[in-house]
Amino acid sequence: MTRSVRLAARQALHEQRSFWRSAEYALFTFAFPLMILLLIGAANVGSSLPGTHVKNTTVFVPSILAFGVIVAAYVNLGSKVAVLRHDGVLKRIKTTPLPSAAYLGGLLASTVATVILITACTGFIGWLAFGAGPRPGGLPALTAGLILGIVCFATLGLAISSVITSAESAGPIAYASFLPIAIISGVFDPTFSGLPQWLSRVVAAFPVKALAELMQGAYTARPFPAWDLANLALWTAAGVGFVAWRFRWHT
Repeated sequence: MTRSVRLAARQALHEQRSFWRSAEYALFTFAFPLMILLLIGAANVGSSLPGTHVKNTTVFVPSILAFGVIVAAYVNLGSKVAVLRHDGVLKRIKTTPLPSAAYLGGLLASTVATVILITACTGFIGWLAFGAGPRPGGLPALTAGLILGIVCFATLGLAISSVITSAESAGPIAYASFLPIAIISGVFDPTFSGLPQWLSRVVAAFPVKALAELMQGAYTARPFPAWDLANLALWTAAGVGFVAWRFRWHT
């Protein structure tokens, strides 16, 4: 194990301790998706998707899995990096013996750990409370969705952090940049429909709906998600390009 990897691992442990000690980050990153799962899920118990025998909760639970990935990998990471930049922490990191790559690697590793924990808890509670679990053979789709979701939205989180100019606006901007899209994508309502065709196409172009549908494919039988995979890959590439162009360690 190289020195940089050891330092990144130690930084990841430090970030995890810091995360769980912060009531704000823990509440909105970890507890928020679980509260939505239980509250909205309870309202959908016993109902099915129109014209099918598929229970609403069978589609709703994986949608909240996707929501949890986005909150942790995009909102939490993006807002935290923006706050660290605004407070001068990132700038001071550059003057310490800790390599910048090790610090950033530790931050990303901590984000991955948080996403995995949120996914495990959400999936378990969804199964325990609503009887919704991945279909036989659905674990590869779930794993692929989790990996692609983390990579895509962590990249976009770093990208959005680059355009946030103050610590106070970090959380609101991060949430406002995806929450309306999540709502009209049907993440919180499996029966949501009736959008104009042009708006449906716009929504489908964003990675929120792509990730939700990819995760849903682990719970219900769906055609091969070629567009969803391509969508996440394209947004990841765009995010990488934007980060390479705009990411700075100082304001």
